[in-house]
Amino acid sequence: MFPENLKIVIVAGGTGGHIYPGIALAEELRARWPKSQIIFIGSREGLEKELIPQAGFPIKYIWARALLRKLSYKAVSAPFIAFVGFWQALYTLATLRPKLVLTTGGYTSLPVLLAARFLGIKTYMHEQNVLPGVTNRLASRLTSQVFLSFAESTKYMAGKVVGNPVRQAILQADRQSARKNLGLQADELLILILGGSQGARTINQTVIQSLPAIGQLRAKFRLLHALGHRDAALSSWRLPAGKYPFYQPVEYLYNIAEALAAADLVVSRAGATAIAEFAARGLPMILIPFPFSAEGHQDLNADAVVAAGAGIKVANVEFTPTFFVDLLKDISKMNLDNMRLNCRALARPQAAREIVDALI
Repeated sequence: MFPENLKIVIVAGGTGGHIYPGIALAEELRARWPKSQIIFIGSREGLEKELIPQAGFPIKYIWARALLRKLSYKAVSAPFIAFVGFWQALYTLATLRPKLVLTTGGYTSLPVLLAARFLGIKTYMHEQNVLPGVTNRLASRLTSQVFLSFAESTKYMAGKVVGNPVRQAILQADRQSARKNLGLQADELLILILGGSQGARTINQTVIQSLPAIGQLRAKFRLLHALGHRDAALSSWRLPAGKYPFYQPVEYLYNIAEALAAADLVVSRAGATAIAEFAARGLPMILIPFPFSAEGHQDLNADAVVAAGAGIKVANVEFTPTFFVDLLKDISKMNLDNMRLNCRALARPQAAREIVDALI
């Protein structure tokens, strides 16, 4: 059993897909051991510098940079940055003296795991995607145990299948209250459209171009569209106020828990953590994998959802205005009720608890 003054380091960085599972695990640890010290390690180049402090956890920074596949200054400098990061991680861990180090992936993880191994600190890793990334495949050799989100991942890496940890705010959000706060009618279908924090250009363009035709449909739709920080700034997408009353564009959904609770269908890229959150809410999915994801890992994530009957997969080039409008026109054929049940079966809402149980 862990002591009350437990000290654990969580390594999470880069994108929200790595960071949010780390936050979910930190929440579970803090709930069980309120006096525990949970410290994150990340870099200043990723979203962790914003998301971790917002979640109420302290973070230490080291130098780290993604291992890019195309030749550039950043790609060439990454190994040297990682070397400096290793010594920074060594000093940080030697100072903190945590009981264990748990990583949820990202380019910060490798130098920290190497430092932990050098200091004799037990290490654990969680992999979100069906296909583990290059960094995690290397890092898995340095860990005491690997936790996996998908059973399909065992073809690429040995580990215990537990699911992907989801934050408590998403698990606990009340659907009725969420729909009331968004002003939705009982018979109104809310379609949530997401493209990540920066935005998904193809998804955004398709939805915007579809609005005139969607407005001609008689079904009661409400579209809540998170454009992302990059694409929201495009002046050509600023629509006349009130022209499409069923359409609500926002730059970023800060209260994603409420949006997921209220939604009836989600259109999104196929990031593993996003899929885990959708499944936990029993939310049917239309997944458009990012065509340039590393080794096509988003395609494999989407394939797992399709195999479970929890959503449909659409190739990026096939997600056109005509496709989107036709899909909404015949939305009853999607059998959303059955997809909701399959989402619930796919979900692993106790993933954080299972991981912490294993740590104990």
